[in-house]
Amino acid sequence: MWTTVGLIHKLKRRKKDSQSVLLILRRALIVEKVQKIKADLIHKAKVKKSYAKLKAQELSAGPVKPSYPAQSTKAERDGNEDKGVQPEPASLDLHPDRQAMLDSHPAELNASRQQGEGLDMEPRRKRRPKPSPFIKEVKMAEERNKELEAMRKLREIREKDRQAMIRARRPDQFGKRRLGRESKVLLNRVKRMVGAT
Repeated sequence: MWTTVGLIHKLKRRKKDSQSVLLILRRALIVEKVQKIKADLIHKAKVKKSYAKLKAQELSAGPVKPSYPAQSTKAERDGNEDKGVQPEPASLDLHPDRQAMLDSHPAELNASRQQGEGLDMEPRRKRRPKPSPFIKEVKMAEERNKELEAMRKLREIREKDRQAMIRARRPDQFGKRRLGRESKVLLNRVKRMVGAT
């Protein structure tokens, strides 16, 4: 099989047109990729096979002893039941030191429990809220949005004025201008200008 470098040398000798050269190079790259994937799959299969052999050898060597002594296999538990030996249930009695402590200070414990405090617990400190890393950016974005909204409103007002002026300048049925309508539009514009300053 040709490698990419070998194909380049071969193509230089042939001096074919660029389209066929590119096509051959693409095919060569695809073949190399497929070969790499195939080799990887073969390697993984070999690793699985060797692992299965090791596992089979380990199982045939004998039972595995549990790493923790408290764990027991099902067979051991069944054997204990057959013999009549029952595992001891956990006792609900308190430790003697703890019982002595409770007996010596019963009034203090009841008072602290009613207050919601333990014996050695400190009052909890409230955590400060985590600072947001983008506070400046959020403020800048809010300001920008406000500016855009103000510009949009101004644009709408101007467009509304323009439309009103166009309607007001339309002549009446006799071809005369309607000065009353124009005056209202101009008056609104002046009021807005004076109110803005």
